[in-house]
Amino acid sequence: MTFDMLSAFVRAFFALWALLLCLACIGNLVLSVARKRFHFIAFALLLFAPVYLLWQVIFDFSLFGKTERASEITRTLCGMNVIWWILSLLALTAAAAFLFARSVRHDKNYITPGTIKLYLDKIPCGICCFLDSGRVLFSNICMNEICKCLTSFPLLNGNQFSDAVSDGIMTVEGKVWRFSRRDFILDGKNLHEIIASDITTEYAKTKALEKDKEDLSKLNRELREYYLNIDETVSRQEILQAKVNIHDEMNRLMLSTAAADINDTQELDRIFSLLEQNVLLLCMEAEETKTEKASVNIEKLAKALKINLIWQGTLPEELSEKQQILFFSACQEALANAVKHAEAKTMKISFEETEKYITCFFTNDGKIPDKAVKFTGGLSNLRVLAENQDADVSIKQGEEFTLILRFPKDA
Repeated sequence: MTFDMLSAFVRAFFALWALLLCLACIGNLVLSVARKRFHFIAFALLLFAPVYLLWQVIFDFSLFGKTERASEITRTLCGMNVIWWILSLLALTAAAAFLFARSVRHDKNYITPGTIKLYLDKIPCGICCFLDSGRVLFSNICMNEICKCLTSFPLLNGNQFSDAVSDGIMTVEGKVWRFSRRDFILDGKNLHEIIASDITTEYAKTKALEKDKEDLSKLNRELREYYLNIDETVSRQEILQAKVNIHDEMNRLMLSTAAADINDTQELDRIFSLLEQNVLLLCMEAEETKTEKASVNIEKLAKALKINLIWQGTLPEELSEKQQILFFSACQEALANAVKHAEAKTMKISFEETEKYITCFFTNDGKIPDKAVKFTGGLSNLRVLAENQDADVSIKQGEEFTLILRFPKDA
């Protein structure tokens, strides 16, 4: 049976088969062009030609039949056996399926723009690339979602999105993102790349680490204060123990006086002499203030270090007892450093009073350090003590070296 002997319904089936093959060939051609596989393009075009010819023959025969208006090739092909039509369409269908399978296999086994896009859409970070004009060349799904959350608009302008994420680290829907930008040149064009990395876990750990560090610093400050107060605590304990011993001795002497012979003048004189000495020891501690003792100790220290101590003013009376103790601690540290590091011969102590502050200056005539002085050792401890009183310790290096201690008046 020849093709022209088939019923109109069967010929319509063959026409539909040929039309679907035409569409399949066009699809293969588009895929090949998108992947820039030139031999696949040639194969798709070569395959499309006979398929379109068969469809056109069926269409031409449906319009004109076997009349002379039909073309010679239409009358020839329609006069062929149906078996040849079936074999031809089967062969063309197999070829189209083979070409499509090769295209899919090529995508799975080779890196193509499509596979790159598919991979970048699956990664958990956002990527965006755009030109100087703001035209977006590429952006993955993650970056598009971030842009919608931040700006309420799709990612259409790279410059606007870059301004929106200029802070670097931002929180979007409960996640912390870090945005990094890189500029480079490709094919003579300036390109800009923005990458968004999810650092939610790292950010939380960093915050916890900063808190632990702050707690550790606080503990270190408390330990330093404890060590600085050990000497004073021991000294007070020794003085207290000495007073207890004196009181015990006085009690013993009083009991001895009561038990002594009233006619033994020598024994009474000895007892009264011991009583007088103990009373003088107790009174000496009570009469002498801490400030006076500290001032005397500073003078003795300056004399021992062979440095001339010059007071340009008196210690302000507004300073509290704690502030005065801090002042003499700073003075002692300034004397020690002036002799040890600067080989100074003279140190001047002066004061400046304003509405808000009382400032103490310790200026020596020693060598000026070549580098900036770091607050370590005694200076570090002094700064800790000053911070506890809301005071400030600083250094001024000019023609002379000056240690500055500033007290707030409202402290």
